[in-house]
Amino acid sequence: MMKTLILVSAMLFTGVALASPPIALEKINPTTVSIRQDKMKIEAESLPKAVKNSIAEDDLVKSLPIDKAFQLTQLDGTFLFEVKFDDGTDEQITKKYDQEGNEIKG
Repeated sequence: MMKTLILVSAMLFTGVALASPPIALEKINPTTVSIRQDKMKIEAESLPKAVKNSIAEDDLVKSLPIDKAFQLTQLDGTFLFEVKFDDGTDEQITKKYDQEGNEIKG
């Protein structure tokens, strides 16, 4: 009788363990957000006129030489322009502009 009770208990425990719902982690569907930008180096002369005008009106950078310029293609097909200015220190000043020459903060 004792063996039967132990056997039934073991089968019951095994059945409960096998019948339990899957782990909650299997139900999570992570969403991947791609914020990929294509970054292409361009010549400073190739910057749009609106960006050049914004630089010329900016007291912080208007007298600094442009060290590097990049065109960043956004996912929606628009462009941003990243400009690195040489201020004579190890750290450069970097600014971003949209196609209309508006500075992008942050």
